[in-house]
Amino acid sequence: MIKDKLGASDFAVFLNFHGLSVAKASLLRRALRKAEGGYFVAKKTLLGVAAKETGLEIDKIKLEGEIGVATGGKNEDSVLAVAREVANFAKKNKDILKIIGGIWNKTWVDATEVKKLAAIPSREVLLTQLAFMLSQPVASLARVLSAIGGNKVGEKLEIK
Repeated sequence: MIKDKLGASDFAVFLNFHGLSVAKASLLRRALRKAEGGYFVAKKTLLGVAAKETGLEIDKIKLEGEIGVATGGKNEDSVLAVAREVANFAKKNKDILKIIGGIWNKTWVDATEVKKLAAIPSREVLLTQLAFMLSQPVASLARVLSAIGGNKVGEKLEIK
């Protein structure tokens, strides 16, 4: 089970969940399910064995406390969505949930890298920002051409 979940996902975040209630764990699971992810709890020994069998290297010394694993990542959007949900939940529950690190594309990333992934906007937002940036020079050119076309021959053009 653990081996299958780790092997099927491109992204896994390891969480220290000491003191997390069942109700809050259910909220986290629900949020991760919406982001095409999942959450499970495992013993560190079993997690280490499953990771080795899937070809992942996890340093059990870094995994401190009670360990929960948030998985996901069929594509880049779902990786970012899972990272975002975990980071938001950890921010709201600072005293209960702590991000230890994770595995992305079969390499270890620390907690700061997971938080950086969570800060990346979604694909739709990035495309909207790109379209806006590309449209601005065209709009400026249109305003200049309109100002030039509105002037009579021989008048001095004043651009503000």
